[in-house]
Amino acid sequence: MLATPSRQTLKPDTRKFFSTNWTYLLVAGLVVVLVSHLGLIPLDMGDESRRALVSLEMILSGDYITPTLNGERYFNKPPLFNWLIIGSYSLFGNYSSFALRFPMLVSLLLFGLTIGAFVRRYTTPTIAIAASLMTLTTGRVLLYDSMLGLIEITFAWITYTAMMLVYHFDQKRQYGWLYLSTYSLTAVGFLLKGLPPIAFQGLTLVGWFLYTRQLKRLIHPAHLAGIALFLLITGSYYVAYLSRNAIPFSDIATVLFRESAKRTGLKFGLAETLLHLVTFPVEAIYHFLPYLLLVVLLVRRDLLRVLKLNSFVLFNALTFSTTVLIYWSSPQVYGRYLIGLVPLLLTVLAYLYYSYSTPTDRPRWWIERIWLVATGIVAVGVWTAVFYPATRALPGVIWKTAIVSGLLVGLTWQLYRPSLNRLGLMLAVMVVVRLGFNWLVLPGRVAKRQFYQDTSLQAARLTRGHPLYSYGTTIGNDSPTDANSFHIAALRGDILRITKHKQPNAYYIADSLNLVGQRYQVVGQIVLFDRHPAYVVRFLN
Repeated sequence: MLATPSRQTLKPDTRKFFSTNWTYLLVAGLVVVLVSHLGLIPLDMGDESRRALVSLEMILSGDYITPTLNGERYFNKPPLFNWLIIGSYSLFGNYSSFALRFPMLVSLLLFGLTIGAFVRRYTTPTIAIAASLMTLTTGRVLLYDSMLGLIEITFAWITYTAMMLVYHFDQKRQYGWLYLSTYSLTAVGFLLKGLPPIAFQGLTLVGWFLYTRQLKRLIHPAHLAGIALFLLITGSYYVAYLSRNAIPFSDIATVLFRESAKRTGLKFGLAETLLHLVTFPVEAIYHFLPYLLLVVLLVRRDLLRVLKLNSFVLFNALTFSTTVLIYWSSPQVYGRYLIGLVPLLLTVLAYLYYSYSTPTDRPRWWIERIWLVATGIVAVGVWTAVFYPATRALPGVIWKTAIVSGLLVGLTWQLYRPSLNRLGLMLAVMVVVRLGFNWLVLPGRVAKRQFYQDTSLQAARLTRGHPLYSYGTTIGNDSPTDANSFHIAALRGDILRITKHKQPNAYYIADSLNLVGQRYQVVGQIVLFDRHPAYVVRFLN
């Protein structure tokens, strides 16, 4: 029989690790470093530019149902995240990088609050604060995904919430609410990212009800109602889509299935899949440093007994173990795909850290020494910014380096001193690391992205008042030129469409490969990502 969460036995001092002032300081510092430089860097050349371009084209076309890419139908992702970006563009009245990334920022903060709320309800404030802030300050989130306008943070928040509601309403025996709420969120997840949330929903339900010997709950009448609600929400969009676009639904379904299967062993084969099975745990720990080093706390003989003392923690462990198999078995997985699952594991680790380990336990002792040494190295190493060619000319580099180094030296000293909460200190270390990243690393990344923005804007200004197209295969779905297309379309207020036809008085962007055998006049140049030269031309009759 599982222990009732609110009646679990925990060490009496678990509620005292985070003082109110320390918690407020951590949260305030984290919010500041997340917001302050959010719009500093121009559009990223990867998936972020695709989200921006698709959203912009919906605005320019006035069609908010049909996503397009360079004017051609885009099926890879449903449009919900594009709608959020469009709303943000409208809110701020511009197409800035900050406006693009604002929905991600809001989702990230709500994600943290959601983690804290659920974990606090079923464990303790200490574990809740730790699990929430650990998720938001992992290396992957803090130093990469929290700076980009990508789907994954929003999707992670929705996915995690749906999983938590399975446990929450199961505890209350409210299965109508369980199925209706989780399938509603699954529908939202589907409209964000396609098929993956269906797999997460199925694995969460089957895994938990199988373990608790409640498989009969799967045939509860409310389950059919939940599925019907999912179909109603998602189906409403596709009915609207098909009413505007005379294409068979099979075309859309084929793309969605291909998007979901293209990173799995079905495409990569047995050899790469087996290799990934071995390397995946190491890669996951790397992406979510420094906290996933605490997985050593899982190595204990009585692990299952300890987890069973709190059914919520057990649910987190079980759900992580089942849902992570989706990515563990898929050879091509990006770290950001795991963001929605990581708080499940971090909740388990925080529970073990604060309730069932001490600073003298050998596994914890070693991890905390690694944290100590790493913090000390960074505290000293940050001074290379004063001498490194790419950073030494930054305004205020000396005083900024001194502040970051000074804070890290202070935290190194605190990590060295006896402490029951070195994990809480590492949260502060990561906030300071992000501060240093904002001041000393991000400015050096502006130049490259600014270059592509400037060359694109130059081509846009040159052709204002005239039709402009991309010729042939110069720009397209398989080339990383979305950022160029975005900047051109945003300035001109017109979609940069792809064509193979020539029109009088029109300008074209074309590279040398597409200009072979053509008669044309060069009127300008543009550099496409990645350092790919192209020309603004007019074709001669």
